[in-house]
Amino acid sequence: MTGLPLAARCALAAYPGWWCERYRQDQERFLEDLASDGRPLRRAVMNLAAGAVRVRLRPAGMPQTVGAWRDRTRASVAWATVPALAGLLLVSAVEQHSFGSSTGAGPSTSLSTGGRVAADAMTAINWASLTMILLLLVGWGLVGCLADRAPSGRARKRWLLLTVAPLAAGVVEIGLNLLRFRLMPTVTVIGRLAGGSTAVAHGGHPLAASVVSVAWEVVGVAGLLSIFCVVLATRSADLQVRDLRGGVWLSQLMAIVLFITAVVVVAWGIGVTHQPPIPRADLIGFGPGVRPWTGIQTSIAAESPLVSAGLVAISIVTAWAALSARRGYKAARELLLLDA
Repeated sequence: MTGLPLAARCALAAYPGWWCERYRQDQERFLEDLASDGRPLRRAVMNLAAGAVRVRLRPAGMPQTVGAWRDRTRASVAWATVPALAGLLLVSAVEQHSFGSSTGAGPSTSLSTGGRVAADAMTAINWASLTMILLLLVGWGLVGCLADRAPSGRARKRWLLLTVAPLAAGVVEIGLNLLRFRLMPTVTVIGRLAGGSTAVAHGGHPLAASVVSVAWEVVGVAGLLSIFCVVLATRSADLQVRDLRGGVWLSQLMAIVLFITAVVVVAWGIGVTHQPPIPRADLIGFGPGVRPWTGIQTSIAAESPLVSAGLVAISIVTAWAALSARRGYKAARELLLLDA
């Protein structure tokens, strides 16, 4: 394998374990023969990558053993939960162009029908984001309960580090968030001039607050990516079929939440483009989550379809993975009963 290009190795690694046990050595020899003859590997690698997708989507040819279906269920649970990270990042793009609810606009601000739809949709998006985070935390807790399934020796220490990674990121993020609010200047509205409100900022340390805010966002992204550490920890654990039941339920709930989020974001994108710009001074509150609507139509016209399409694609992948996890779990249980 050392003489094969990285793309070929990645394509072979994309196949499930049962396929690798049967066919990987033959495919390696085939690729090595092509490379030794000086023939290009591009087409062979593309065919291998497409074959990996087909094998992952359809269990045809998979051996009817408990271990094979257990591994497929575990992989499906990961595919049904990890894409929520991308969903949260897309939702954060939405949050930068709206306020949390219809109460975020001042009493002098007139919201159109589209603006009210966008505001109410934003409230639902915030609840959906919170639900996704809670489900990810539940998944992390389920993995933490598998301490008795963890490997022994040095591998057990690695398992513990991977499992604790989200907790460490969460603690650091909470500390940076508290520090950020302490360093932020205080903003007060001192009156209305020429039909608009005037706000003045005083006190605080703006430069330090900006630096801490950047660090807070970086740690937040790292905290989301730490879910991949939990997936690696799960792969290294000696799971039984009964251990996957909670993950299957979790994957189904995540699929439902992501589908609802995709629908709500579509409604938000339609409504937000029909609301006239709202100056920052007419919004209640001046925290980090408040963004002006001045000139928002220009950016939303390009962002809303992309964000909506991305969330729809993620919800489809998650729904397929949740169904695959449910079917795999049922097949594994049936095979386990037959073996018994």
